[in-house]
Amino acid sequence: MAGMGDRAAIIGAGPAGLAAGAALKAAGVPFTIYERHGDVGGLWDIDNPGTPVYETAHFISSRTLSGFDGFPFPDDYPDYPGRRQVLDYLRAFAERHDLRPHVATGHELARAEPLADGGWSLEFTGGRADLARWLVAANGHLWEPNLPAYPGEFHGEAYHARDYRSPEQLWGRRVLVVGGGNSGVDIACDAATAASGAAISLRRGYWFVPKHVFGVPADVIGHGGPTLPPWLERRVIGLLLRLTVGDLRRYGLPKPDHQPLSSHPILNSQLLHFLAHGDVAARPDVAE
Repeated sequence: MAGMGDRAAIIGAGPAGLAAGAALKAAGVPFTIYERHGDVGGLWDIDNPGTPVYETAHFISSRTLSGFDGFPFPDDYPDYPGRRQVLDYLRAFAERHDLRPHVATGHELARAEPLADGGWSLEFTGGRADLARWLVAANGHLWEPNLPAYPGEFHGEAYHARDYRSPEQLWGRRVLVVGGGNSGVDIACDAATAASGAAISLRRGYWFVPKHVFGVPADVIGHGGPTLPPWLERRVIGLLLRLTVGDLRRYGLPKPDHQPLSSHPILNSQLLHFLAHGDVAARPDVAE
């Protein structure tokens, strides 16, 4: 077992782990990034086992506001980069800060225990053990699926969005997507063009934010606007969405049951298009 010293252990070589490594390196703190996969990139590497990223995945925030501090996305990237571009960007960041020599790939953390005199004892699958003064958990929160349980029986194929990879899985099939998260609406849009029938089930109403407002990424508009009191900001955004998106009940969707910004919105411009053209049908919550 290696000595503790004044070292930090970072668990995960995704965006957060790489950012932590760059910050520690700038501060002169020795560190090791432990990554269970064979390369950096985290969930944006579609070859990373268990990643929830699918072939058609794109950022839901713009490249303008999504880059690391001091390392913007390339100017020739689109407003909303796709998964391959995001992965290339993350690996370019690792190269820029010379982080690869600090990355130990193929090391999956099995156990981490605080020591009585400070620091951490680390155990990895495969038998490796280590000590660190500080532990940075950058293992992500989107790896474990959360599946609902419904009464009744279903004899078709059912799986979590984490197990979705490409529209080929949906080709020629009748598909119901349950849930209004941004992955769910993306997959419903894939189903609109690949499946023989597509529907999306929502248990509540959501605010839909178009990815562009007046030809500019929506988050850039929001970031560049005046600072308003929260109550006034919610009213202004609600009015703007009513003007640009309209009444969602026209598409068969429920009316939002909350104020704008009080819950994560759906950033998607395609689903409403497919609903308006009948390529996706809106359904209420699943009962059984």
